[in-house]
Amino acid sequence: MLPSFAKRDSPGEIAQSISGRDYLSWSQVDQMRRCPAKYGFGYVEQSKPAFLPSSLLFGSAIHSALEHHFQQLLEGRLTSQRELMAVFMDEWRRRDNEDPDVPVRFNKSESEASLIELAQRMLAAFLISPLANPQGQIIAVEEKLRGCLKASLPDVVARVDAIWLDRQAMHVIDFKTSRSRWNADKVNESADQLLLYHHMAQSMSRHTGLPIKLHFGVITKGKAPVVQLLDVPVSAGRVERVVNLIEQVWQAIKAGHYYPSPSPMNCSTCPFKSRCPAYGDPVHAAMHSEHVAS
Repeated sequence: MLPSFAKRDSPGEIAQSISGRDYLSWSQVDQMRRCPAKYGFGYVEQSKPAFLPSSLLFGSAIHSALEHHFQQLLEGRLTSQRELMAVFMDEWRRRDNEDPDVPVRFNKSESEASLIELAQRMLAAFLISPLANPQGQIIAVEEKLRGCLKASLPDVVARVDAIWLDRQAMHVIDFKTSRSRWNADKVNESADQLLLYHHMAQSMSRHTGLPIKLHFGVITKGKAPVVQLLDVPVSAGRVERVVNLIEQVWQAIKAGHYYPSPSPMNCSTCPFKSRCPAYGDPVHAAMHSEHVAS
């Protein structure tokens, strides 16, 4: 059953009772928006997944290597491909061994060896790209920003991949891996996350006296990886729309509307698919429906 809420409970206390966290993150908001049932399994029930998609493990390991690179730059040191690959492999092994009961599931054309080779190509392409050495002063890596968007919402926590300053702006970047190059439509489709980060980084911006510029750093997965630094346009109206979106998602979370949203994109790599009311056994479907209705 869903927890009951007292009228005096603050949004943070309600969030804590639902997910064990007194805040919302973009990951939570985006997951609830894409498939409420998956949000329910992962954040509310905190169920163990049937498997770990290789894409998540790979993306996490690449992200760790990039984080290490920028942390070294912050401290005045350079990195090598060998060093970044060592970080990649450490993260790969850590996540792979963290829970041996949850196997890694590879796509048909993938293997551990092929993904390690891919990581070598991607990190090599990254190191020779302008993205690896931004012109300015790096001031934060994996910066945690926490703030209140509205009194009706729990605090929102944002974890920013990297921030640097130059004479024109404070630059906020989020790294992505992708099967193909991003175009303007893909940037626009993905912009909500960075628009939220723009809102959260305002206090830092006021200290610097510089405007905020948002970027996606994209590294493609291919035989010849491409590295892109893509600007994200900002307007007050777009930022306000993201805040309103988060408020709508929060209302759905509070109400326990954890219904499935089947689609090839949502379901093909979902580790809860076998338990989902849209695909699973009738007994679990009935239990899930009762849980949502409670």
